[in-house]
Amino acid sequence: MDDASYRSLYSQVKKYDMTRHELFDFAGQFRGKTDRETISNVIKFTSEIAAKYDVDFKDMLFGGTEKQIIERGTDWCADMARVCAVFLQCSNIPCRIVYLANPEKAYNGYVVCEAYYEGRYGVIDPIYGYMFYDNTPISAYDIMKEKRHLHPYNENYSGLYSAIAISEYDPTSGKNDYTISVPNAYTLKLIDTEHNDQWIMGEDR
Repeated sequence: MDDASYRSLYSQVKKYDMTRHELFDFAGQFRGKTDRETISNVIKFTSEIAAKYDVDFKDMLFGGTEKQIIERGTDWCADMARVCAVFLQCSNIPCRIVYLANPEKAYNGYVVCEAYYEGRYGVIDPIYGYMFYDNTPISAYDIMKEKRHLHPYNENYSGLYSAIAISEYDPTSGKNDYTISVPNAYTLKLIDTEHNDQWIMGEDR
């Protein structure tokens, strides 16, 4: 995301017919009196799952349907972002996935969401339960342009908003791949090696 892509990324809002999704009825429990309250209820639920999750990385599973992710639990940001997006879309709140990275530190990436409510997109964090809001929703673009929005957060977290990409996620698409995977050799090496935010396998070349 940059100034050139801003218009295309923020000129339209996509909605999907979620009435046949297997989590449509389950998601109903999070609906509040306002969209903002609904979002707050959803990220409270997802962040509590992440906080309670206690599985060694080597034994973790990734992917699968959103229902499978909830049933096994996770603190993996990419999986939980999908769960969050589905819950909100089931409540008729458009939501898409936002990929973050800090290019100055190797292997520093993260995934959050951007929900559309009160006439604007606003970043929400399903893992930590953060909602970027200051009288109005604060978008990923707002954060990129005005770093003051990151002042309440620590340096490591703030640095993740240095490079941003946005992905529309259509949970109703028949092309979605819900294969469940396990940690591969590459990720296991990262976990087992003290890389100190430095590239250790030549990815920067």
